[in-house]
Amino acid sequence: MTEVLTKQVCAAGTIQDMVGLKFGPQQFLLYYQTAFKLAAGLLMSAKLSARYEGVEPKKWASMVNTRQQEVLTPLHRDYRRTAAAPNFVEWSVSFERNLVVIKFDLETIKMHYSDAFALYPMIRLAGKNAKAWAGDRSRQWTTRASLTDAEENDKFQYVA
Repeated sequence: MTEVLTKQVCAAGTIQDMVGLKFGPQQFLLYYQTAFKLAAGLLMSAKLSARYEGVEPKKWASMVNTRQQEVLTPLHRDYRRTAAAPNFVEWSVSFERNLVVIKFDLETIKMHYSDAFALYPMIRLAGKNAKAWAGDRSRQWTTRASLTDAEENDKFQYVA
């Protein structure tokens, strides 16, 4: 089932060390590590959708809430995990014209890029709270890139 949703029916919350996403009647449970990856993909797809519609980066940059979000859950002293598991196997985030498309197995959710910009900080904050509940002190970066103008025979070099 494919739906175009608005931010009134999108929500993200913390359930111990898991992140719960709600899109209308559909609910998905995912690990906080996956939530951070999904949020990075959501932000990239929203930027590409905004670019497709001709929105200048200055305008959509103001839509993204980049300020540091306050974690409400105190960091637990030990590492802990629940027995809960995600209720899907595969997921992906992409864009179609000015819509952001999120797929969980056979379920497809489509939303406008402005709604994706509003959902992005909710997912990040829920992931941070779930990570704090789990007592995870690790730090890592998740990012996405789109190489649209790359040729098949181009050579890329990573410079640190």
